[in-house]
Amino acid sequence: MILNKLFIFLFLFCAVTYAQDEGNYIITIGDETINYKMGEELEYDVRKKGPLKITVKQKEVLNYSDGIVSFNHNIHFPVSETILDEGIKQILAMSSTGTGVIIQEYEGYNPELMIDLMLNEITKESIDYGYKESVSPIEIITSDNKVMKGKKSILTYQGSADEWIVVAYGEKDKGVLVMTMLMDATGINVEANFIEDFFKSLKIYSEK
Repeated sequence: MILNKLFIFLFLFCAVTYAQDEGNYIITIGDETINYKMGEELEYDVRKKGPLKITVKQKEVLNYSDGIVSFNHNIHFPVSETILDEGIKQILAMSSTGTGVIIQEYEGYNPELMIDLMLNEITKESIDYGYKESVSPIEIITSDNKVMKGKKSILTYQGSADEWIVVAYGEKDKGVLVMTMLMDATGINVEANFIEDFFKSLKIYSEK
């Protein structure tokens, strides 16, 4: 029943709710700057006389955290959350060009068993179209030293190349699966930095 519903993620790209960590906004009062979390009460001791200029802006790089995973993302990669099924939560961070990451958090199932299945599902349409695929194993160490193992697929067609990565970190009955998509990986693609920075900042909170 779970496996039959896993592939809904390809179509659920609308935002439902956001989980932003503390300090994603900056308030400037005069010549002072304060990191601020939206909705949090703020006390400020006004010791200066005369008018004060106040501005509020969002940081260029934000932090997402839901107690299971946390990572940094550029404001051009907005984050959305969706509940796919009981025990399956999906987090999406994607640009308008299709480059981004999909994170699925599992309760009651170890997603390490699904790497080949997921990679096949997200690449089979391109392969059927005529893309040539090269698959290699990959290992990624998160910023808190969790080892995620999986596979990387390079799909090439008429001089262009797309890169897909599927990795997972699992325990007995739970875990985290990450899929990344980088369009036109061989070209000058500034969005490639997003994938690299994502993995550098990724943390998985676990008892393991």
